[in-house]
Amino acid sequence: MSIDRYNKISNNSSEYNNTKIRTHIPTPKEIEYKVGYITRYFIQKVNDEHSSIYEVNEGVYIKFLTSSFYRGVSLDWRIKGNPVDVKKSNSASVQIASKTIPRIQLYLPNLLQFHKK
Repeated sequence: MSIDRYNKISNNSSEYNNTKIRTHIPTPKEIEYKVGYITRYFIQKVNDEHSSIYEVNEGVYIKFLTSSFYRGVSLDWRIKGNPVDVKKSNSASVQIASKTIPRIQLYLPNLLQFHKK
């Protein structure tokens, strides 16, 4: 590897190594309850499937998507309706998201989180 390439990679990685990731717990607004769902955003280090999964806001998610050191996934999270249907819908969203972040179901065990009848 050339020195120039090393320096470029090294400088790029320090931007993300020095960033403290703040987790974000969404607070659905009344308008989102009318719509029936919210979008949730998650990131995880690419090189370790067992590393922490962080739920972040949309801005942080977009920032980390440009990094080759993190992977990210967004999912639609149903928050309104019949509890059985909400569980099925959220379970399907988690299944799809697990293709990108394999252990995300461990982070989202409550499929009725934020649910409102």
